Amino acid sequence: MKKFFAVLAALCLLLSVIGVHAEAAEPQEAPLSVTLDVLNRGADAFYGCDVNISIKDFIALGFELGDACNVVLENELYRYEFKSVPFYNGYYTKTGDPLLCGYGYAIKENRGDDYQYTRTDYPYLRFCYNNREMWNLLHLTTDMKCTITLVEQGGYEYEQKLVGGLTYSKNFEDYEAKNGISKEEVFANFRAVRSEAMKENVLFRSASPFDNANNRAPYVNELAKANGIDYVLNLADSQKKIDKYKEAEVWSQLDYSQKLLDNDQVCLMAMSAAYEGAAYQSALVRGLNSALEHNATKILFHCTEGKDRTGFVGVVLESLCGATYEEMLNDYMVTYDNYYSLTEESDKTAYDYIVDLKFNDMINYLLTFDSSLEAKGDGTYDLAAVTPENYATAARNLLSKAGMSNDNLEALTALLKK
Repeated sequence: MKKFFAVLAALCLLLSVIGVHAEAAEPQEAPLSVTLDVLNRGADAFYGCDVNISIKDFIALGFELGDACNVVLENELYRYEFKSVPFYNGYYTKTGDPLLCGYGYAIKENRGDDYQYTRTDYPYLRFCYNNREMWNLLHLTTDMKCTITLVEQGGYEYEQKLVGGLTYSKNFEDYEAKNGISKEEVFANFRAVRSEAMKENVLFRSASPFDNANNRAPYVNELAKANGIDYVLNLADSQKKIDKYKEAEVWSQLDYSQKLLDNDQVCLMAMSAAYEGAAYQSALVRGLNSALEHNATKILFHCTEGKDRTGFVGVVLESLCGATYEEMLNDYMVTYDNYYSLTEESDKTAYDYIVDLKFNDMINYLLTFDSSLEAKGDGTYDLAAVTPENYATAARNLLSKAGMSNDNLEALTALLKK
């Protein structure tokens, strides 16, 4: 009998423990998640993939700009998993880092305040690497599924609020002259590239004089004419894209751009934003060789906005001539002033963030081409110790490795350098 009661007591104790655990183990709410079809390679310079949902509808599901998400791309052959991916309205990650991008979606009222979701430039949500060709590198295909799962609401809220307001108007009347630069030059992001080491008014950069998606082509057209541009390095376009632009009503206004095309004074380079890649660098050499073959004296280089692809080409050509870090930085950041009125004085925190995120990323990559320099443990360099000679060596080595002959390197340097 005692044994019976002992067993009964043990059974009651076990049931009570099970009951406690059953009470504690309440059903957990499933994390916010969505599985979408991969549509195609993103139709821009970043070569990511579009997924089958609009940015507005993605946000309507409960995702917010600044969220951290896990992303899985898979089909029967491949499965790729990415942890803690940011959802941004711009390309605010380091080169090679993944992001979910709803480009241009949020317009800022006041930096740091809440945002109004008022417009978008992308018809679909895009998943990509920043400045690296995800579609090609991972052999992505349209039979893949993309599963996006929220893992931390607002995990990248600070970064999104810091620079998420960097969207710009396509309306000329919203701009003004500044710092001795005309309203037209500000809107067109048009300028001569200047440093103490470079000849004046030989190298120019701008937004596109052909692609009027941002309403800037007619202004670049007129500025190119006024400055006597005699060769154009079109980093962005193929002949197929040019043929598409010709169908637009505005094409008739682009008389000087048409003239340059008709006279074989434009090199169509169709580059992605992946400046670390062999395709980008060989296209750059092809364009520079073509400019030399055509005896160019005033060269304009551009992509669509004159910001990312144009930014790295500017760094390479300025470095080749022996420009200083400060000169290259100042030239690069004029674009952010022109488009967004972002300067060191207007918002130093956001300015420094962009410098580190974008410009220093380019500089540190370029410096890998100077073997005399030793990188720090994180792969970056002590930029305070880098000399103009280091930059020149790195640029020369990059162009040489990409296929530029010594003779053309000498001719290019003679054309640009004082």
